[in-house]
Amino acid sequence: MLRLITCQHATLLLEKRADGALPKEQRASLWLHLRYCPYCNRYAKQTVLIAEWARAAASSRAQASVTLSEVAKERMRQRLRAAG
Repeated sequence: MLRLITCQHATLLLEKRADGALPKEQRASLWLHLRYCPYCNRYAKQTVLIAEWARAAASSRAQASVTLSEVAKERMRQRLRAAG
């Protein structure tokens, strides 16, 4: 059953989603909330970017001498600006 959720509940679901797939009902409620809430929508985009960067940072630790290139830094800045 699809139900309206608060921003607090939406952010909790976004965090849970980062750890694994949500049940169908929660996924639908989150989807609906993100359609009408620009703040949570922005938070959702930022959460995805942060997760990507965390994964990249974790994998680069294995290669300790690797540094982020200026092109990659600029790409990250652009994606942050685009996400709000």
